[in-house]
Amino acid sequence: MEASSVLSCSSKTHFTMNLQLSSPPSSLCKHLVSFTPRTTIRHRVSCTTRNSLAVQEAPDSVSVATTSMPKIDKSGRFCSPRAARELALLIIYASCLEGSDPIRLFERRVNSRREPGYGFDKVSLLEYNHMSFGGPPVTTETVEEADELLRNDEKESAIEAEILSAPPKLVYSKLLLRFTRKLLVAVVEKWDSHARVIDKVVPPNWKVRDQPSGRILELSILHLAMSDITVLGTRHQIVINEAVDLAKRFCDGAAPRIINGCLRTFVKDLEGAHTAEASESKKQVAVEV
Repeated sequence: MEASSVLSCSSKTHFTMNLQLSSPPSSLCKHLVSFTPRTTIRHRVSCTTRNSLAVQEAPDSVSVATTSMPKIDKSGRFCSPRAARELALLIIYASCLEGSDPIRLFERRVNSRREPGYGFDKVSLLEYNHMSFGGPPVTTETVEEADELLRNDEKESAIEAEILSAPPKLVYSKLLLRFTRKLLVAVVEKWDSHARVIDKVVPPNWKVRDQPSGRILELSILHLAMSDITVLGTRHQIVINEAVDLAKRFCDGAAPRIINGCLRTFVKDLEGAHTAEASESKKQVAVEV
């Protein structure tokens, strides 16, 4: 039975939307699973005539996060679980837009041939930051300072675009690609059941029927996190933190807070169900004795 959530799939794991989607972005059509975070511009910059440069400091959690750099293995590829979850999210997002199976899409993406003359600069991996989030407004004294900040933002966006659209085998370690596939298999396995759960826990404005593509990213993050917990058995504290960080990185507005609340509700209900099952089992054992 198809859930009434915005995202749903059939028993044959053919991913579809309840309403027809608009055409995918041109960048997605070109790179298949490439998209740029919605928080591409890290700071809102304004130029004033003040005598000194005024910069609003970011919260400690943000300032610490933006200093974290990705883990690179000896082969010069990403090897952190964060990178695998990010890749899995890209695949799920693209599969929803295409109406295709995410596992097949992933395998096609991994095994695709490189275009003649394609070159990938591995140095960009060292400059890519999985923990780069949008920052608070920044006020500068001169137009030159504002331009410099914008140039830095554009440079970061260019690095992101290059890495997210590069052949996965050049970017991610073999171990990480296997983990990514496990995540996708888990998502497909639990898609229908989790779609029903998501439909109950998300706010009403996330289920707007006339804009079915409006919350693909947010709902994909929920599917990914719930499957990570229930199928792979990852500790829910870790998964929720990862999901919130993905939302901060790729989504707008209150999405991180809402996703955090949805997942905590999901975990609470899950633990309640397990407790009820355990209690029922003890009763049955007592009766048999």
